[in-house]
Amino acid sequence: MTLYDFKTKLDFGQHEGETISDILKNNSTYMEWAYGEIDDFYITDAVWEALDCHKGLNDVLKSGEINTQVVKDVIAKNKKFHEDKRERYRSNILEELQRNLDKKIKGN
Repeated sequence: MTLYDFKTKLDFGQHEGETISDILKNNSTYMEWAYGEIDDFYITDAVWEALDCHKGLNDVLKSGEINTQVVKDVIAKNKKFHEDKRERYRSNILEELQRNLDKKIKGN
């Protein structure tokens, strides 16, 4: 399980070996896909803020009509998704630490 920040190099897929920063600049839709579809793909808040500029708003803007409430709803949905995913990351890390501690206590 990796927490990706701007300097982290991707270790899978079509952008393997590239930094998250470069992928955001060159192919932000790939980052949107990875974050939305890969359960154990976690990004820092800073990366999410950079990515959030793109998520979901393209469809709203393409419609030709900018409804501020729709834009606010999309932003709120994206924020909730990120908060939920961030909480899953925390939980996974805590569970992993607990397993390791239990092993040490048992002498394994």
